[in-house]
Amino acid sequence: MAVETDAMRSEFLADWGSTATYGDTSAGSTSSITAMLKREYYEETAGDVTVQSSSPVAHVRTSDVSSVVHGDTLAISGTTYTIVEVSPDNEGFTQLRLRV
Repeated sequence: MAVETDAMRSEFLADWGSTATYGDTSAGSTSSITAMLKREYYEETAGDVTVQSSSPVAHVRTSDVSSVVHGDTLAISGTTYTIVEVSPDNEGFTQLRLRV
């Protein structure tokens, strides 16, 4: 059970996030939401080779992107990203891994 309400999540994003445009490609529609954009570190290993990098990630309210799927878009700060990974936390926030 989430400790905060959806209104509290909205206030948090209003303080720390930016206005973004979510594009639902299957419906052909867009909506204005608030998202917190970050660059997150990750590491991948293939055999003996390890690659370290970072990628853009947006944190959004799950209620704002209830039908999000891979291939949808998020435009924020002048850049349009394709959503390549969707990770809801089951507490009201969803993390979207993005690719330019």
